[in-house]
Amino acid sequence: MIDLGPRTTPAPAPLVEPGAGLVRVAVGGGLLVVAAAAALLALGYPPVLALGLLVGAPVALAGAWLLHRRPELAAWAAVLVFSTSAELRLRLDPTIGVLKDALVGLLVVLALVAVRQRPSTLRRLSPLALPAAALAVLVGLYALDPAGAHGTSWIFGTRLLVEVLALLLAGALLAPRATLVHLVRAMVVVLPFEAAFAWAQQIAGPASLIYGWWGYEYGSQVRSTSGGGVRTSGTFEDPFQLAALAVLGLALALFVASRWQAAVLIASAVAVLGATSVRTAMLQAGLLLVVYAVKRGFAREAAALGAVAAVAGVFFLATTTSAVRPGAPEEPLLLTLNGRSDAWALAVDGWDSLVVGNGVGARGTGSTRTEVAVTGPPQFDGSAPDAAFAGNPAFLDSSYAQVQSDVGIVGSAALLTALAATAVFLVRRVRLDPTDGAAWAALGVLAVSVVDWIGRSSLASYTTGFLTLYVLGVLLGAVRTQEQP
Repeated sequence: MIDLGPRTTPAPAPLVEPGAGLVRVAVGGGLLVVAAAAALLALGYPPVLALGLLVGAPVALAGAWLLHRRPELAAWAAVLVFSTSAELRLRLDPTIGVLKDALVGLLVVLALVAVRQRPSTLRRLSPLALPAAALAVLVGLYALDPAGAHGTSWIFGTRLLVEVLALLLAGALLAPRATLVHLVRAMVVVLPFEAAFAWAQQIAGPASLIYGWWGYEYGSQVRSTSGGGVRTSGTFEDPFQLAALAVLGLALALFVASRWQAAVLIASAVAVLGATSVRTAMLQAGLLLVVYAVKRGFAREAAALGAVAAVAGVFFLATTTSAVRPGAPEEPLLLTLNGRSDAWALAVDGWDSLVVGNGVGARGTGSTRTEVAVTGPPQFDGSAPDAAFAGNPAFLDSSYAQVQSDVGIVGSAALLTALAATAVFLVRRVRLDPTDGAAWAALGVLAVSVVDWIGRSSLASYTTGFLTLYVLGVLLGAVRTQEQP
């Protein structure tokens, strides 16, 4: 027997308190926030900014962690932030507008993390590779800006386009199927509130809204119709943005919401359309009803109804006259489209402009921005804002004309290719599975967006573009998820 000597047992590893590293990170981050707040005070900034940083930073970190753990809750964040930021900027502080940019950045980061953790998330979207490639070409053209200089207008115009397309991608990648459920719930909460708020503004009347406590600006939050009626905007900056929210709510109601959710959304959407009196939104609502009729199996009846509506629309435009600017003679809307034909003509100024555009932000969106800074919200200051009539280079009033003016014919072709390829994908999907509500809803949102972009520069815009592209992204992602076995 061989004695090997006394046996020894390895010493136990030192105990490490669970979460100690996380605590150290939290303490360090807290000290940095306090230091930043003190620096703001030392530099002479208002105390409200330092207080906002002290309160907002922990809330933002907690929110980011929550969205990382529950990405489907991003729908609540998007709907609430995008719909209320305009009113909060007016009531609290203009810097609240930065929240939308921070949210977009956070969603992009979370989407990248999701792709890294589950590469199959991206592979499931492979049928949308063509529209994705076309949009990548469009973004590349905006980054290069072949006909312009990389100035303030370029920064503004490019930032908006990149952000809306980032929301489209984030919506498609971040747990879209679960997110769609929460998106409908968020709309069921927000849209009735907006309807009630808009009608409270109607009851208050334009005088109170402009000269009273509300402090709104005529021509922005408060507008008038051609018949002398009042358009109100809820918590948005203008009635058109609120009407766009109603159209999105109607699309969700018709194709993906439950019965009681659909009833709430439809009633709220009708109320909002009544308060905003936006004719394009009413046309979009009719188009959604046509898509719904096709889904229900009434394709021939829907086509006949659409043809009758088109003829009636042409008759209305031919028999209705208006002046494109004060003092101008009245002309049929069919010829001028309320001045839009003059506005669209500014997008192309010769062969060079047709090929490479006029430069990003040279005309239309971004052309009036002279500095990179947080701008204040529209509010009453004793005068109405300067109106942009047809012929003003800041007034293109079409997303297609805006893209053409910014980056030329190649950019226009890239945008149209992306839209056509997405439409083909959705049509194939609904033919393959007519019960796929997400596909029908995406088709409806795409259809109304294509129509809206004809007469409004709302593609790369806040808030209409932000909300529309995010909702479309969620729906597209949910379509692909439902195709999986």
